[in-house]
Amino acid sequence: MPRLRVRAEKIWTADTADANARSLVIADGRIESFDAGAADRELDGGPWVGPAFIDTHVHLTLGGLSLGEIHLSQVGSREQFTKAIADAHAALPPERWLKANGWDQSRWGGDMPTAEWLDACGDRPAIAWRMDQHACVLNRAALARVATRFDLRTDPPGGRVERDAHGQPTGLFLEQAAWKWAKPCVPEPTIAERREGLRAASRHLAAHGIATVGSMEYARDLVEAIDPLRREMRLRIRTTLLDRDWPLDWNLFNCVPRDEMLSIIGFKTFVDGTLGSRTARMLQPYADAPNDCGLFMELAERGVLAEWLREGLRRDFSMSLHAIGDAALRAVLDAADASELRGVPAREALRIEHAQTVHPDDLPRMRGRWASMQPLHKFHDAPGAECALGAERMDRFFPFRALQESGAMLAFGSDWPIVPPNVIAGMRAAITGLDANGDMCRPQDNVSPETALRAFTIDAARCLRCNGRTGRLATGLSADLVSLDRDPFRCNWVTDPPRVRWCMQAGEVTHAS
Repeated sequence: MPRLRVRAEKIWTADTADANARSLVIADGRIESFDAGAADRELDGGPWVGPAFIDTHVHLTLGGLSLGEIHLSQVGSREQFTKAIADAHAALPPERWLKANGWDQSRWGGDMPTAEWLDACGDRPAIAWRMDQHACVLNRAALARVATRFDLRTDPPGGRVERDAHGQPTGLFLEQAAWKWAKPCVPEPTIAERREGLRAASRHLAAHGIATVGSMEYARDLVEAIDPLRREMRLRIRTTLLDRDWPLDWNLFNCVPRDEMLSIIGFKTFVDGTLGSRTARMLQPYADAPNDCGLFMELAERGVLAEWLREGLRRDFSMSLHAIGDAALRAVLDAADASELRGVPAREALRIEHAQTVHPDDLPRMRGRWASMQPLHKFHDAPGAECALGAERMDRFFPFRALQESGAMLAFGSDWPIVPPNVIAGMRAAITGLDANGDMCRPQDNVSPETALRAFTIDAARCLRCNGRTGRLATGLSADLVSLDRDPFRCNWVTDPPRVRWCMQAGEVTHAS
């Protein structure tokens, strides 16, 4: 059995900040020893090696497909938006829908796009998703198709069709209107397209030093696209199912076999929307929309959230709840407390996704609970946060340190493709508080490099129920490693953050720069 020795100036095991070695030996995909033992070949780890990164929140299938779509993340005006659409339209075959993603109205002053922004497409149906995937805009051709299936004079529960002064749809769909009405009218990607996207996704993630993900997936994509590629992708996937119709078929938990590379750990629901779309459910109205507190969605809107949570926890599933607004978070905590009152534990099995705004009264209630957060959301949302919340509520915005000090457990991810799966950029946002404008947002809630590293490694592994197989470096564990070009404990995270040199999963290099 050939053995590989990895040498580095420092090898961080993730057990403690000063638990370091200078070399390790890998055999049969697992760590065999530290600073000892013979090897057949060597690999230079450079200045620093640690556990490969774990992104606790991605949408793997959606992310892979997004790599082949039109990106509007750099668009900064209506003129740039319409030009990007026109250029993409000119390059597409006549029979194809135009699909774009990534726009953010805060980049051009706040005006939401309308169907007219897509007029360059003519009779071609077109859809462009906001960066958070909680809103989309359709052109007139696409609106006509949606109107053949749904009554656009009404709104679906938990969603909204924006209308002009004459009551006509503007083309902008929010939340369930986007997901339940617009999306079903768009042609689905084929199985072959989804699989090719997944292959591209695994390479993209490895380039960011990621060897394990917590992916939010529908059972259908899991069975048709992900399961057949579980070995080929060289990516450990812990899946949370997005199937959430109520009553729920809990047997979906067994729709694919479980092994080290692919397993289902639980289910997810959406309690509210997002700050950027003004659909996150708030305790008080938005500062710039004084008659609007956002939306409760899905199970919360139907009044069955506590029942869904209790039934999932009773089966020992990891239950994940999207909660961005402070009212949504409080609803989750109320449901969790109700479960515990009935004797069903709801601590480590509960994952609160995002937790972007937390009322101070609810911080003590987070003790022992997972706050699965995405620092790059703070990076992108911070420039417009005060407009949405007002200065008096900014202490609720991404309170990383306050949550940590309250006893909450932090696990970090990206929510890719909503934002890039760039772990280093995410760590930088959490450590420095810098936002997309280069300003410092609430530095009092910054965390240490060790906290950020742990949230992307050992703590992320615990959050995803990796059962001790990865997230840290120890004899007998999978050799999932990342090499950085500088020590993350000593570098200047503001001006000179580290870069990924290579990534390894189970002893096999999956990316080398």
